[in-house]
Amino acid sequence: MRLRQIEVFYAIMTTGSLRKAAEVLNVSQPAASKVLRYAEHSLGFALFERKGGRLVPTREAQIMLPHVNAIFGKLSDLRRLTHNLRYARAGHSISIGCVPSLGLSLIPRVVRSYCADHPDTEVTIDALHGSEIVSRIFNHDLDLGVVFGNYSREGLTAQHIGDIPLVLIDKEKDQGPVALTDIDQNRYLGLSEKDPTADLLDMALDEAGISATPAIRVRTHFMAAELVRLGVGCAIVDALTVLHHPGLPRPCTLSPPLSIKCTVLYRADYALSHISRDILGLLRHELDKDLQDLEAMV
Repeated sequence: MRLRQIEVFYAIMTTGSLRKAAEVLNVSQPAASKVLRYAEHSLGFALFERKGGRLVPTREAQIMLPHVNAIFGKLSDLRRLTHNLRYARAGHSISIGCVPSLGLSLIPRVVRSYCADHPDTEVTIDALHGSEIVSRIFNHDLDLGVVFGNYSREGLTAQHIGDIPLVLIDKEKDQGPVALTDIDQNRYLGLSEKDPTADLLDMALDEAGISATPAIRVRTHFMAAELVRLGVGCAIVDALTVLHHPGLPRPCTLSPPLSIKCTVLYRADYALSHISRDILGLLRHELDKDLQDLEAMV
């Protein structure tokens, strides 16, 4: 099948009629019908049957549809890539992806500082989970990703910019350090199993001989902190979330201490732009300030 024939087939499958498909493709209905006939002739089998004035997909069409969906997914990726290449050509734009906790603490201050000196730069920020950030870097949707944990992928450069302490927040405790065995497991709020921090905590709990099955699990540190603020339970979160989330109980350090790496990701096959290098420098600077503030807090 030629691309135009695939387009007509896809449009009919998604809209449910030849008339609507022609409207989507901005062609006349006879022209769309002609392309469909040519497609069926070249394939040697029918793609649709007419029943009660409607086009009903044949079994063969249903089998083809997932493959055609994949083709249009790739075309969508290509359109997005060319758009990104077009508007990044002048070098005055940057797209940053970050995990939600950093989107509520570190990243806004970095962007504020950068834009104060470079007001003409176009900055796009997305709060995403780590796996989404990696995927979008490879797809040229993001220039930089700022994540928790280690991400080792072929074609990806990972720069470690700091270690973020993990702390306990619990309205019933205001002094640390607190051993993992002293945490009330009946009130413990867990993190999603897809979170790198959750993996670290699960290993630490296993080593301490604790079999924890939290009744509540959340995907972000900020959500866990808000539940603690509302009195739902206690949680272990990254210290940056605590530093920038008002109304929380005083954080307690852990015994033994635990921390999660803060990492900047970007494609290994591209040199960093001057904007990315400047942002990276600001990330290190702002993170150092936060870590100093944390020492005073805990």
